[in-house]
Amino acid sequence: MKILMIGLGSIGQRHLRNIKRVYGDSAEIIAYRVRGLKRTFSDDMKIRENVSLEEEFNIKSFSDLGEALLEKPEIAFITNPTKNHIPCAIQCAKAGCHIFLEKPISDSFEGIDELMEISKVQNLKIFVGFQNRFHPGMKYVKKCLEAGVLGKVLSVRSVVGERLTTMHTYEDYKETYMARKDLGGGVVLNQMVHELDYLYYLFGKPESVYAQGGITGNLQIDVEDNCDAIYKMNTDTGSFPISVHADFYQSPPSRFLKVVGEKGQVTLDLLKATVVKSINDVTEEICFDDFTRNDMFIEELKLFMECVEKDTEPAISLADGMVSFQMAMAAKKSMETGGIINGFHI
Repeated sequence: MKILMIGLGSIGQRHLRNIKRVYGDSAEIIAYRVRGLKRTFSDDMKIRENVSLEEEFNIKSFSDLGEALLEKPEIAFITNPTKNHIPCAIQCAKAGCHIFLEKPISDSFEGIDELMEISKVQNLKIFVGFQNRFHPGMKYVKKCLEAGVLGKVLSVRSVVGERLTTMHTYEDYKETYMARKDLGGGVVLNQMVHELDYLYYLFGKPESVYAQGGITGNLQIDVEDNCDAIYKMNTDTGSFPISVHADFYQSPPSRFLKVVGEKGQVTLDLLKATVVKSINDVTEEICFDDFTRNDMFIEELKLFMECVEKDTEPAISLADGMVSFQMAMAAKKSMETGGIINGFHI
């Protein structure tokens, strides 16, 4: 199979390494690279000195996407800056590529309907990269909710925070796509959107959101660095709030989910890979000691390839990615207007 990598920054290289780990020489790699930076990363995000990415993985690189598509790749991994996701995806879909699309799907609604229509007409698979669904602790929480061990859900709290200045120590944080409006940056689309996806996965789509935040610190960037949002859920058993916090400041990083129900509560620490469950005053801690972060990326890769090979629906479809994107954009709109946003079709 011939695979086109669009963007080979840190996340693109992670997918590249995993493709080669799982599929070896059966995967022929070509790449569309705009900046052509000479950084080659390891799994722990360290730069491997004097290692050529193109030589190590036998990559044929192009500076023009149209030229790369003339090579007739079957699959495209779109891992470039958020601003460029949809234009590149449309071009790849028109060329008949199945697509792995990194989160978020975009920073605007422009072109998304066109991409959906092309993929439908040509029966193309589009898988959106939200790896936290495949965290073993997330799977455990999902099973608890499905089994009803918490009883009626009363409230949910989700937090993600990490210091932007130390996320990519090998480059100036102000130049990263996360820090730049013109590349689709901001803490909502680049951090909080992960939380929004798994909350949708666990609880379904909310009906409204009220958010506060914006540029609150001294990072000297032109995108929001902080957001607190409250989503209203309406279910068959009643309504409850989902509170989501995201920031570019916390050190050490923090990422957790807490669900409170009538019978007890469950707290997942995604970074420590632990779950603390308290039901009827009996507390249990579950530790996923064998878990490594890359496990989630390997699983989503295999699921994507499986849906292409077997012509089945992606585990995380473009329609799914659209929901978390709408939730994120609604939170941003609420911050701008100071009002409650309903329905999310904005």
